[in-house]
Parts: sequence; C-alpha cells; structure tokens
Amino acid sequence: MGKIMRAFGHGAYAGATADMVAGLLAEFVGESQERVADLIKRIPKGEGLPELRRFIFDMAGQARNFGLSMLETVADQAQNYLTAIDKLDDEANDDLGKYLDVIQDLLQDLLGDGHHAEGDIRKMVRELPTRRINVDLDAPQEIRDVEVVLVMAPGTQQTFVERELRACGYRATAIPDTLKALAYAIRAKPDMMIVSAVMPNLSGIDLALAVSAIPATRNIPLAIITSLDAGDPQLKVLPKNVALIRKTSAFGDDLTKALQQGFLI
Repeated sequence: MGKIMRAFGHGAYAGATADMVAGLLAEFVGESQERVADLIKRIPKGEGLPELRRFIFDMAGQARNFGLSMLETVADQAQNYLTAIDKLDDEANDDLGKYLDVIQDLLQDLLGDGHHAEGDIRKMVRELPTRRINVDLDAPQEIRDVEVVLVMAPGTQQTFVERELRACGYRATAIPDTLKALAYAIRAKPDMMIVSAVMPNLSGIDLALAVSAIPATRNIPLAIITSLDAGDPQLKVLPKNVALIRKTSAFGDDLTKALQQGFLI
C-alpha cells in the first residue's frame, strides 16, 4: 500500500485517518480495475456505452476527491469525448479503448512501482484521442500538439469555435465550468484558453485574472468572448495581452487575431 499512501503527498494525512483514507483508495482502485476490465471486453463489441458513461463520471469525481490529478485529467478528457457521441462505432470503440487502457495503466500504477509522474500530464493529454467534431473535408485531419481550452456554455458558439480550431488542426478541450477550467489549466498547461466573459459562479473575466496571476499559468495566452465594448470598465481590469473576441459580425476575424496573438497561427 506504499504507493497508495504516497498518492496523498507528504503529511496530507496521519495516523488512523491516513490508514482509513488509504483503505478507501485501495477499495476504489480495486473496484475500478474490475469495471475497467469488464468495459475493455465490452466496448470493442459495441456494448456498454451507458456503463462507460457512469464509470467515467464516477472516476472523475473519485479521482478529484483523492487528489489523483492524472486520473482526474484522463476522466475529464474522456467525459469531453463522450459528450460528442451518442452511439458506438469502430472509431469510437478504438478511441474509448485507448482511454480505458490509460486508466487501467494509471490504476495499476497506484498499486505498483509506477512510471507516471505529475509532470507527464501535459504530454499525456496530447496523446489521448480527440473529441469528435465535423469539419470541412479540406481541413487537416492530423491533430497537432497544440491544446486550446474553451470555457463556455455548450451551444452554437462553442461548436463554431471548436470547428474552427479543429480546422487548424488544434486539440480543443471544452470545459463549461470556470473553476474546473482553472484547476485543469494548472494541471495540463494548455497552449491557450478562450473564455466566455459571462459564466456562472466565477466569471470569465475573473478566470482570466486568476490565470494571469498564478505563476503556473500566467504565460498561457488568453482570449475573452464578450458583447461588451472594448472600453467597458469590466474589461479594463484585464491585462493588456488578453485578446478580445467580440460577439459581432467580426467574431471570426477576432478569433483569428486572438490565435495570432497567442502565436498559434
């Protein structure tokens, strides 16, 4: 159980509490291994999509509770992928099989000597299958080693931005929650973040301020999608290097300029 105990870091728990939490984690790992093994057999046959959705949802929450950043990140990416499909086909079976293989490896890593490190998260994310989205046939099919996080509510706007990014060959990760997006940015260090100014709980503007202030994320290029005028007091608090994407007929041009400003094109 040594590796399990080290999963919590040094001194996070002590005494009986540490033993209890380690026992809960060992139980979680054991049960998860059984569920993964079952899904690895079923998914290639086109079976088990509802069970997979439940498993990934549970995995994301439990990994977050136990502070298992790599498992949480893979589960978040898998959830992002699953939102774009409603049935299994050969491509989805292959992609989801890869997610399950990574999860299985990370679970085993908690029980053995392991070879993963938290610093591997950024590299690992870029090796995972990308969320499916329709793009023009002339668009490049190969996904480049560039990740852009979209922080906005699901809908037409998100679909448009995601399609444009995919047409450029970028990996797009959609996170409709600013607090989760901040935690993800700290873990995965995306190449850029595009954030809607109006978001529940923590606003997109507040998220941009936080990302710009935290040492681990302050070098991530940012763009804000807004219907506010450039001179609006709410926008004046933003750092000068945060690009603005206006909800006007110039939306596409502003998006292109934001990507250029972030040195992505």
